[in-house]
Amino acid sequence: MDKIEICNMALSRIGIENIESLTEASEPARACAQFYDHARRVVLRRYPWTWSTRRVTLAMLSEHPPDYDYAYRYPADCVTIRRIYNEKYDNSPSYTSYRIAGDDSGRVLYTDVPGAICEYTADVTDCSLMDDQFVEALSWKLAADVAFKLTGSAQNVQMAEQQYQTLFLDAVANNEDEQNTSEEAPDAFIRARFEEV
Repeated sequence: MDKIEICNMALSRIGIENIESLTEASEPARACAQFYDHARRVVLRRYPWTWSTRRVTLAMLSEHPPDYDYAYRYPADCVTIRRIYNEKYDNSPSYTSYRIAGDDSGRVLYTDVPGAICEYTADVTDCSLMDDQFVEALSWKLAADVAFKLTGSAQNVQMAEQQYQTLFLDAVANNEDEQNTSEEAPDAFIRARFEEV
């Protein structure tokens, strides 16, 4: 599977002829070139896909604002951050406080976590790494994005968007089935409430 095949899946879904490349002189190729990368990042960002999850120790910066103890460079290939933790607190809660800002060199992450490790969704462009159901959902998202430009039909846009939402949920469910994550033990006060006296 490659980018052109995904684009052709999207075009076929709205009744448009296939393309040979994104640089050819055709309206479908120009529409796919305009919307493909945006659609891919949108679908990636919506959910922590197993195949696009990365972990990296963040590069510390020397300057930080007074309300945070540390500043780190935002990962270059990051679509969205899922969790910040460190080796000592590897089970730190997902609500660890951090803030994203920017400087002259790009995005910066501010937090109070020393030696921060970041778990994030990477901007995966290699289609061979993508799950088949993700590709299915992405093709419908792209179809929805290009449908009005290529067909002038709001009905085609609506149909493609509905298909995208349905197949996105299917892809999420499949992704969940591939994981066996342990659930956190309930708080002692919560356990006591449900224990027999």
